[in-house]
Amino acid sequence: MKSKWLQKISLWRLIGPVIVVAAIWWAGPGKVWGVLSSADVRIVAAVLLLSIPMVIIKAIRWRILLRCYGIELGFRDSISMYATGIVFSAVTPGRVGDMVKILILIKRGCSAGKAVACNILDRLFDVTLIVIAGYAGMWYFSGQFGAHLHVVNIIIIIVVVLLLVFVLKRHLIKKMAIKLIPSQYQPAARESWNEIVGGFWRNPVGRLLSLGLWTVVFWGVWFCWMYLSAAALELDVSFIYMGACAVIAMLFSLLPITVAGIGTRDAAFIVLLGQIGIERQESLALSALILAVFLVNCAVLYVISVVLKSS
Repeated sequence: MKSKWLQKISLWRLIGPVIVVAAIWWAGPGKVWGVLSSADVRIVAAVLLLSIPMVIIKAIRWRILLRCYGIELGFRDSISMYATGIVFSAVTPGRVGDMVKILILIKRGCSAGKAVACNILDRLFDVTLIVIAGYAGMWYFSGQFGAHLHVVNIIIIIVVVLLLVFVLKRHLIKKMAIKLIPSQYQPAARESWNEIVGGFWRNPVGRLLSLGLWTVVFWGVWFCWMYLSAAALELDVSFIYMGACAVIAMLFSLLPITVAGIGTRDAAFIVLLGQIGIERQESLALSALILAVFLVNCAVLYVISVVLKSS
């Protein structure tokens, strides 16, 4: 049964690569390479350097989040742990490999409940901002999404109603949710629930606001990364338009049909950038450049995490 389940997961992951292969064949491999090879090396170098502040920002936020639970972590260890999480998330569908930070925290003596709570909240800050920015991006492209935007509006209303129900009936929901989990994992699940719903919000307001602020700063740098990548290929696209395209592509990359956004990002760029006259080969070249920079960053981060652990 387990092997069949894993096989289904693997098959779903093939959807992204299939989309890429089909899109490149459609646009012409030679044309895609022609655009990609003309990239401005200086701007590409600047994009690569942006990974330094991005990791530092995430490491700072991670330390603040751990401090919310009384877990003290040195800055070097925080960078090492977060770099490891980024590397593992790069090779797993939906970026679930980021959960490796849970295992590292438990190995350091942290309870399983607190470790899970920290990782969930860390993801929650990013996902919340991505969803808000993605929704704004959909309004920006309201003509493109058309009737689908109304469906999104309905989904958001339902989510808001469910959140209100969760707040009002959280104790009942807790009991129901815990019963659905295998008995051996219920103590950790109960602790994680209590830490997220109760423990986290007992922290000083200033600390909670700083987590949100560092999240905004990180994604601000990320938007610069996307825009500079387009500038390296001399694509005629504004900062706001590129940001809207990138965040919608990021939303699709959360689906478990892709690894590192392969395929979903390409499709989103072809459709959205095509609205302003960007050719298919240019959109594919941009997606390939973003992927290449991301993979290089992951390789560097892997080396950094290994060096920091060994020292």
